[in-house]
Amino acid sequence: MSKIEFLKEQIIEARTFVNRLMSELPEELWYVVPEGTDSNFVWQVGHLLVSQNFHAITTITGSNEKVKRLLPIMEYNRIFNGMGTLHRSIEKDLIPVAKLREQLETVHQICIDNIETLNDTILSDKLEPIPFKHPVAEIKYEALSWSFKHEMWHSAEMEAIKRELGYPIVWMKN
Repeated sequence: MSKIEFLKEQIIEARTFVNRLMSELPEELWYVVPEGTDSNFVWQVGHLLVSQNFHAITTITGSNEKVKRLLPIMEYNRIFNGMGTLHRSIEKDLIPVAKLREQLETVHQICIDNIETLNDTILSDKLEPIPFKHPVAEIKYEALSWSFKHEMWHSAEMEAIKRELGYPIVWMKN
């Protein structure tokens, strides 16, 4: 297996985990910020959307025209950006949950389609130009690797939110 194939598989596995988490919490609870946490499910999902676009698309092949055409990505970057923000929740009905889930899948599919056009030779290349220093990566391999690690980090936060809302951790389905 090539490195790019490995990275793609890790990104798919991380998203499969997130999809399971999303299926375990009723949509009417996605806007609730449980006591003891500072976030809600809808912000976490929106954050994963903009993060995957940033780490696995924009820094790898540049700003994606399909993403810009299909989503209000600039607005979402303002709402869901997590770098240094103290506000990690959004108000009810700002974005319908079903629409956000669909958009999350759209960005994910664009990401996977994009990765499938690449090969290992690009992995040691510097990131595509961005207006600020990337928080963890200098080369494309590091950005793609961080993409799935970051998603799993937020999966843990989503699991904590879910648990605080009365939905226990489910490790395996019978």
